[in-house]
Amino acid sequence: MSSYGKAARGGGGQARAHPYQRDDAGGSTMEETAVGDLETPPNSIKVSGGTDVHRLATQIVDLCRANDPPALLTIGNPSINQAVKGIAVAHQILMEERQELVFQPAFRHVNRTKPLIAFYLSTQPPTHVGQLTELSVAAQSRITPVAGAIAGRIRDGLTVSLVAIGVDAVTNAVLATGNARLFLEQDNLDIKIQPEFTKLHKNGQELSAITFTIASEPI
Repeated sequence: MSSYGKAARGGGGQARAHPYQRDDAGGSTMEETAVGDLETPPNSIKVSGGTDVHRLATQIVDLCRANDPPALLTIGNPSINQAVKGIAVAHQILMEERQELVFQPAFRHVNRTKPLIAFYLSTQPPTHVGQLTELSVAAQSRITPVAGAIAGRIRDGLTVSLVAIGVDAVTNAVLATGNARLFLEQDNLDIKIQPEFTKLHKNGQELSAITFTIASEPI
């Protein structure tokens, strides 16, 4: 088993007794959750459900420009949703500089269905997207089958476009990609995820959604 979740398999940091003691981007406090000894990079940003998305995106962009992409630490569905939106906004900004922003999720709890996630960010030059296959995830979706579907398509050499509408669906998407990473380790594969805002038309209504583009990379 590889050192899963250490700055996207590339480092880490010293474990801290209080991994969320750093002020978050929104200035609000968050209840600490006992998740054991966590290895946390020194440039981590705590994200809460009340974090300002655009302020978070600015922090991400500034750190990426300094060649020091951060890790985002989240607890709970609203926190995960704000982190994803912050990454998506930062991606839009960095794309103007011909840099893509991607993330890899790592679990911060032994129960891989709990919404305690570290997002390890990295940048890369714009890449060619291979053959796309679309999947959708909902608030009621079961995480393990979605993760299995992602892993299966990645093994087939496809790029997955995973669509989520709403806070709970976004959380399920992130948890599913985290589980898919673990499923793919035995194949010596990993994934990187790029979230983007999109609009969908359903039953005559225009809905805001997040599309996660999921591409493989060898371990």
